[in-house]
Amino acid sequence: MKSQRFKDKVWVQWRGRLYGMPVELKKARGSEQEAQELVAPFSCKVLKIQAKAGSELKKGDPVIVVEAMKMEYSYASPKDGVVESVNVKEGQIVNAGTHFIRWKNA
Repeated sequence: MKSQRFKDKVWVQWRGRLYGMPVELKKARGSEQEAQELVAPFSCKVLKIQAKAGSELKKGDPVIVVEAMKMEYSYASPKDGVVESVNVKEGQIVNAGTHFIRWKNA
């Protein structure tokens, strides 16, 4: 099976026939609001939390260290702001999409 994308359709050749399937073009992930959140990209274990409720963070400050697939990943603050609450605990296993912290509205 071969496929190729052209404008708003994906063309697929299968068993000698060519099929054109419409594709909905969506805005790319990573909108401004999503970029401002700190979310687990995959299931992982929280190893170390370096921020706490009330912490004033600058963009790039260390926030959390997690482990997944025998690798450690460190996450930094994606923006300047104040932490309202930390939604996870050290040693906790979280699913993809879990928000690590909640920001105070500024």
